[in-house]
Amino acid sequence: MSKLNIPELLAPAGSLDTLKAGVGAGADAVYLSGKKFGARQFARNFNLTEMEEAIEYAHLRGVKVYVTVNTLVKETELSTVGDYLLELYSLGADAVIVQDLGVARLAREIVPELDLHCSTQMTINNYQGVHWALDNGFKRVVLAREMHLENIEKAARKLKKKIELEVFAHGAICYSYSGQCLLSSFIGGRSGNRGMCAQPCRKNYQLIIAKADAYGKFEKIEKIPLKDHYLLSTRDLAIYSQLDRIVKAPVDSIKIEGRMKPPEYVANVVKVYREALDSLKKGEWKAEDEEILKLKMCFNRGLNNGWLLNNKKDTVMGRDNPGNRGLYLGTVTDYHKNLDEAIIHLVNRVNLQKGDGILFKDPRKTGPAANIWGTVLEYQPMIRKDKLFLKLHKSVQLGSQLFLTRRKSLVDAGEKMVKSPDLPRSIPLEVQIKWNKRFTPMVRVIASPPRLEEFIIELKSDFSMEKAEKRPLSRESIIKQLQKTGGTPFIINDIEMDYPGNLFTPVRNLNHLRREILEEVQQRIIETLKPPKEDVQSAKTRLHKWKLNYNSAKRMSGGELTTTESEYKKSKKKGLNLRKKWLENKELSNKELIDKEKTEEICDSLFDLAIYVNSIPSLKSALESGCRVIYFQPKIHEATAYNGKNGKSWKDFTCLKHSNDYKNYFEEIASYLKEASSLCNEYDAELIWKWPTITDEDFIKWAIRLLNRLTGTISGVDVAGLGALWSLKDDFGSLNLYGSAGLNIWNHMAIDELPSLNSVTLSPELSKDDLKKVINYSSFCGSEKIFSFIVQGNLEAVVSEDCLPCIIKEGEVLKRIKNTSYQSLGIKDPRNRIFPVELDENCRTHIFNSVELCLIDHIPPLLAMGVNRLIIDSRNKPPIYVKNILSLYQEALKLSILNVPDLEDRLNSCKKRVKKMSNGGITTGNFLRGVK
Repeated sequence: MSKLNIPELLAPAGSLDTLKAGVGAGADAVYLSGKKFGARQFARNFNLTEMEEAIEYAHLRGVKVYVTVNTLVKETELSTVGDYLLELYSLGADAVIVQDLGVARLAREIVPELDLHCSTQMTINNYQGVHWALDNGFKRVVLAREMHLENIEKAARKLKKKIELEVFAHGAICYSYSGQCLLSSFIGGRSGNRGMCAQPCRKNYQLIIAKADAYGKFEKIEKIPLKDHYLLSTRDLAIYSQLDRIVKAPVDSIKIEGRMKPPEYVANVVKVYREALDSLKKGEWKAEDEEILKLKMCFNRGLNNGWLLNNKKDTVMGRDNPGNRGLYLGTVTDYHKNLDEAIIHLVNRVNLQKGDGILFKDPRKTGPAANIWGTVLEYQPMIRKDKLFLKLHKSVQLGSQLFLTRRKSLVDAGEKMVKSPDLPRSIPLEVQIKWNKRFTPMVRVIASPPRLEEFIIELKSDFSMEKAEKRPLSRESIIKQLQKTGGTPFIINDIEMDYPGNLFTPVRNLNHLRREILEEVQQRIIETLKPPKEDVQSAKTRLHKWKLNYNSAKRMSGGELTTTESEYKKSKKKGLNLRKKWLENKELSNKELIDKEKTEEICDSLFDLAIYVNSIPSLKSALESGCRVIYFQPKIHEATAYNGKNGKSWKDFTCLKHSNDYKNYFEEIASYLKEASSLCNEYDAELIWKWPTITDEDFIKWAIRLLNRLTGTISGVDVAGLGALWSLKDDFGSLNLYGSAGLNIWNHMAIDELPSLNSVTLSPELSKDDLKKVINYSSFCGSEKIFSFIVQGNLEAVVSEDCLPCIIKEGEVLKRIKNTSYQSLGIKDPRNRIFPVELDENCRTHIFNSVELCLIDHIPPLLAMGVNRLIIDSRNKPPIYVKNILSLYQEALKLSILNVPDLEDRLNSCKKRVKKMSNGGITTGNFLRGVK
């Protein structure tokens, strides 16, 4: 095997013990989080004192430390994040991993020397996204788990290794694209983008089909009988068996997931991968069954190669069980009640040991009922040929499956690595000692720490030896005492001494000299890996200046004020409280605001009512209903119930990934857009091509080609990904760019980071207070962007590479479904909430919230805070829904601008009518409650 470029091995650290375990097992770098702003808030994590200890501990052993600052950040938190970034820089963190575009911008302004890594939460899944990161100063991209290895190789070749690429190698896999999952947020206000995910993907669900009424509401719901119920639960990623393929690829770092895992888990998993990488470097490696067994015994939900190496979606999913599976050993074939003994026919022969954990499971049952019971072995059971004889305290049913869930020897090995982490990472020191005329030891130390050049330290001992009267110290005894470096990361292998002999000093002095040597070297390493003091001072000055400007602007913009409930109600009663800025720019007066003849003019000049649609019939309905801003996302395989153009549904289409027929697909897109443009021109309406939340490299390539043919056909493009945004950097004439909610805009600095956008749709996770502060500050600082906010619809909660309908296998069930008028899919949770499911042209699953967002009675405060585009998401809705929902929102908008005396009652009346046509009912979402 030719020489390979071995990637960095990156280990998780949820606590100091876990960090020591990963370092001791051979990690090249660790990633961890502080108490705030990390995407694993349920891990123990590190306060600043612990963070300093962790960084120093790792640096002394040649290990880098990356700190996750990878949550989305509210406007009110920016100043605190600035302080935190400065602290991390001062402590010597090697990089910060960020999701929020505003945090990235803040870091570049305050600590430009601190390396930035794009978190996987940024959803970078294509070459174009990596190029965006390169252009914006990032050193590394943590790629989306869904990006295939061949696409990673292409990206690396095109960018000629100008930016580092990191992939996940082992651990849990999220069902959704990271950064695009709002399911936990919508269900209970616990946002995955804030590190508070409640893991709803590990819950049990039922797949349902339903007929839709005239408005698209589910009715006549029928459960699809399935064997497995954990429909969104993925297996665990483990690329160990294909590690040679990863190493041959231009990947710079492989990452082990697990900041919530215990130290022994991290120690054992890291050790397996460390030894494999070391063997690959020598050209000696091959995947070992014993090592795979170790990985399974650490923890597994079923191991697989993930999306990185495997296009077969069904192998990634583990819908039968969301928990630890352990290792399947065999099946109970006999049980002797009088002996309390079970006989198991072994499929995997493993010599069980005292202290091992086992679990029995009934394969004839599903869900929690399948787990009968488990125990820890109190003795080593007997095996004869392929039969295991187990003494049990409980009876067990014949046919039950036996699993090994805990391997004591593995736990013991992990604990040993945690307790003795320094053995493999010792730093060699060469020590030279001479004595001056006063017999004072003069020491010269040559240190060769990893990551640093060799350096020399010279010191003079603070004690002198004296002529021995009885028992002089021998050369050997002095060397032996100085070499006692246990409990430190150092090892003194070679000591050269010009020892005059016949001298004595108490042993404590030699111990003191040893400590002095080690402390001097240690401090030199720590300080060398920290930024220079003058650079830290410059960063402090930059932060101070930034805070002065920020706080001054915030006060002047009113951004520090909080919209209390009383102020909120007040805004309802008095109607619009237009800011001075608006009054100056629009030259309006309060008198003009209540002039009914000015209503239409004010609506057109200040506020837009826009709509998302994905079919021509719904687009026509929107235009006929008076909507003049259309976001159109053509859906090629539309359901026949909604009068789709070609009459295809999820039941009978071939996905684009399988057909690879992008040419014909985009010809259909072009046909849709041209027809939509012709219709919009008739009504003098703005047509915006809305791109999907997830756009892979092929989509972007073909879409750019199409844009070059569509000059003058559309007015703009709406994008949700950084790769898509980067691909549109070139001039397309008068084409406007719009930022979708998928960009996760939470603060004004994130808006500033995207200067090419004409409009930003602010995140649906923001509360009314959050929205007000973002818009206030951005507007005061001169932003002329359109601030959009979604006010109605079943909002998209999940986008996944999984093809959920594919679990309906060929047979009677599928045949019956195809022969009925059932068109709608959904999943039902234990609380009987039904989440609509749609499949896109790439077989990706889109899951929508179980209830429709409805903010129709909150239009007055939305307009008052500066939202100037209200968006209705009516994708997958029939034309009659589009017509009626637009009529209600148009009425509510006019009532709000006119400030009618009974405004609150009339808005509530509109809300009641919206509820009658909404699928699953209505909610205010996070607008009032916010997210944790």
